[in-house]
Amino acid sequence: MALTPTDFAAFFGAIHGHDPFPWQRRLVEQIAHENRWPDVLDLPSGTGKTAALDVAVFHLALQADRKERYAPLRIVLVVDRLLVVDDADRRARKIACALRDPARCPQAGRGVVSEVAQRLQRIAGIGGPPLVAEWLRAGAPLEHDWAHTPTQPTILCSTVDQVGSRLLFRGYGVSDRMKPVHAGLLGEDSLILLDEAHLSEPFRQTLQAVRTVGGANVTPVVLTATAGGCYKRPFRLGAGDRADSMLKVRLGCAKPARLMKPVRTDPTGAFALTAREMAKRLRREGVAAPAVGVVVNRVDLARAIFERLRETVDATVDCLLLIGRSRDVDRRGIERTLAPFRTGNYAERAAAAPLMVVATQCLEVGIDLDLDGLVTEGVPLDVLRQRFGRVNRGGRAIKAAGAVLTTTESLAKRTDDPIYGDRLRRTWDMLTAISKRERVDFGVDALDLQLQRAKIEVADYVAPRAQAPVLMPAYLDLWAQTSPAPATDPEVELFLHGTERTSPEVSIVWRSDISDDDLVDAAAAAKLKTILALVPPRSAEMLEVPVWVAAAWLRRWSTARTARLADVVEPEDDLEIELSETDRPAFRWAGASDPRTGLVKAGDLRGGDVLVVPAQYGGCDRHGWAPASREPVADVADAAAWPYRGCRYVVRVTPKVAHWDRLFAVLTGTDDPRVDDLVAALPVDEDLDAVPEAARASRIIRQAFDAFENARGGIAFRYPYGERSRGVVVVASSGLKGAPRGYQPVTEDDEASRRASRPITLKDHTCAVVRYVDRSAATLGLMADQEAGDLRLAARLHDLGKADERFQLMLVGAGWWNRPDGPALAKSGRSLARGAAERAGLPTGWRHEARSVHLALTDPRFVAHDPFLVLWLIGTHHGYGRPFFGFHDPLDVEGPQSLGYTFEGCDWPTVFERLRRRYGVWRLAWLEAVLRLADHRASEETERE
Repeated sequence: MALTPTDFAAFFGAIHGHDPFPWQRRLVEQIAHENRWPDVLDLPSGTGKTAALDVAVFHLALQADRKERYAPLRIVLVVDRLLVVDDADRRARKIACALRDPARCPQAGRGVVSEVAQRLQRIAGIGGPPLVAEWLRAGAPLEHDWAHTPTQPTILCSTVDQVGSRLLFRGYGVSDRMKPVHAGLLGEDSLILLDEAHLSEPFRQTLQAVRTVGGANVTPVVLTATAGGCYKRPFRLGAGDRADSMLKVRLGCAKPARLMKPVRTDPTGAFALTAREMAKRLRREGVAAPAVGVVVNRVDLARAIFERLRETVDATVDCLLLIGRSRDVDRRGIERTLAPFRTGNYAERAAAAPLMVVATQCLEVGIDLDLDGLVTEGVPLDVLRQRFGRVNRGGRAIKAAGAVLTTTESLAKRTDDPIYGDRLRRTWDMLTAISKRERVDFGVDALDLQLQRAKIEVADYVAPRAQAPVLMPAYLDLWAQTSPAPATDPEVELFLHGTERTSPEVSIVWRSDISDDDLVDAAAAAKLKTILALVPPRSAEMLEVPVWVAAAWLRRWSTARTARLADVVEPEDDLEIELSETDRPAFRWAGASDPRTGLVKAGDLRGGDVLVVPAQYGGCDRHGWAPASREPVADVADAAAWPYRGCRYVVRVTPKVAHWDRLFAVLTGTDDPRVDDLVAALPVDEDLDAVPEAARASRIIRQAFDAFENARGGIAFRYPYGERSRGVVVVASSGLKGAPRGYQPVTEDDEASRRASRPITLKDHTCAVVRYVDRSAATLGLMADQEAGDLRLAARLHDLGKADERFQLMLVGAGWWNRPDGPALAKSGRSLARGAAERAGLPTGWRHEARSVHLALTDPRFVAHDPFLVLWLIGTHHGYGRPFFGFHDPLDVEGPQSLGYTFEGCDWPTVFERLRRRYGVWRLAWLEAVLRLADHRASEETERE
């Protein structure tokens, strides 16, 4: 069927169950007509700006069949907050689910949803869903479904740090080999929706610079309620939009707030008392189960208020603490409690218990809560608007309540707030001046009217906005070097958060199966590396804090320095971090084959590090970051790994788990223990009624072992803890039957790139890679392009180096009795024997890609439009050689790894420089990604067969 902009209403209604606002329909028509997005969506809070995701997806479907497609393939929504409940991500997944199964949509719009799905499916290609929705979190290597193919329509929701670092080739937590892939995909054919850009002005400036200086094919669009006048093509509400009945109510509803007298002492008690009194007043005015929010600027104050409320409110009231610095796994219970209080969930709300939610800045954006009342700490005007945007978002017929509290200390002229500067004090003085009887109405229309009457210049009262440094072309040249990164590397965080003194962030993972003894020396670290290779850290178990905070915590500094922390980017502690005898080590995980993996001390931490520490260190509770806590932290690795059970499933059983003694007896009694024996060793639940924790552990173990009956390729028992009595790791390396397979880029693991479940000939693998390259080129509109021909040629020649006799000998174990005598192999059907590379005569660090570059020049098929590009794609198809390989081969002194290499007068680094000038750093990385992801898909296809 034909698809037109007028079909958007049916598409939107079928997915969300209600009609779009007039401005949302108008935006679709405008973008479809002009083939470009506005610079900014300048729309008040509560008007549904996140629906820009729906608009972008529908626009892509409109242009799916065009030869010249203007609609970006990857849609990225960025918020500069550590989100507690990411409603944008939930919306994206709702759209993706509807497109995967249009039959679940109402009959009225099902046909349009089905048509959109079919169009996006044609772009995605065989095997890919119509749309992938991912929350891009702190990196755990080899975990990124969105980087599956260059043709996959995608919605990503994430923070400035995660998106920005990837775009600038320094992805936090991403392996060096995958950094160019992430940069290429984000820097080419991407729409970046920057939500509330006043919170991330430096990144907005950097996005503009990568377009003008670096030629990145990204479309930045700002979504904000406080845009100002610096945008050339804004999109705003019109008269017709304001006439919409629902928008009219939302914009016009009153949100009166009382300006409380500044608090001199005990701010905790003042906030708690105000919130309790507000809840009582709302009940008296007819709100049966009031939801009252308390929003403050620091985590330590939020925790103190939460504890005070929990001690003093009625037992029937649900008390929640929301801090952005928490683990995803811990947030799931919070989401269920908050569900009734989302905008529009009125049926669930009527049956819910009263709610007190204490939060930090994470409540300001990215969460669709409809509160009845709000008690907020004083902040600049634009931040206050954001916070009151969570009050009566649906325009219900209630008398909403509000209060603004501040302290005498924060209003003192001799001190400025570390985050908000003097704007906090100036905003308070301005509000006091325009208030009537110490009250200000923060309703959208009402506040605008009050400010206009008082002739207030809003720009004088907004939060200070940092500035990014000037992005020089030389910086791009340095960032583009990823293997290895240069020693003099520009600080990426300055271009994400500004030139103010801020700190990049690290991710912390707590594990109960490791201890201090595993962090004492290199031998212990090698054992820990083995453990983590079996059970690698997952993003859902990570908690992010600034580098200086993590360093101070490892050194056991006073908790005041690490607990008084905001959810926004803030300056580092001014005190220098000195060395101390109490410096606790951590284990940095960057992947099993990454040289950065190993023991680190506080002074060694770098932005983007993933740190694994013993659970006994404390520092986290069920609410999030708690540096004062010395209680062991709950190990949530199993829950974080559960979504990946289809491709790999692992269970750790250690002495800390109930009934290890019985399981150990079975494991040591036979060389090949059976699952039945292990399950039988567990006592029945009825025997453990007096020990509920043990019973719960027993059930978990039994369920886990029962699941291994569905293992795709059998199970293996590993003993990485040293002595068998310390525990076992049970591994189903091919995952569980009936579970989603997921995706892992297998060729970025050296063992996986050489081994498959059966031998694969070089010819078969090469043909498969060429086939995937052709599909991608056709979908991306490159089929008749000269670049497509060069990509295809690179695919044909990329693995020539594997035909090297030494590599072939290594694949079969390098024994004289089993030298290969058949066709050349790309992958063997066996594990690589220890020492096989050395016995085969391969130098340390040898790379077949470098050999392929040398051999390509002697191949009669080497006829290219741009031979420099073809050689570069061949040489970098595993992420090495950008621009150095780092090994010497005495049998190949003319390859790109050698100082003697030359092609038309250019050595290998000069080839890189020439291509950067011709294609730009992002286009070149994107072309690499097309070939590399085709290689991934071909290997994945082999494993599935």
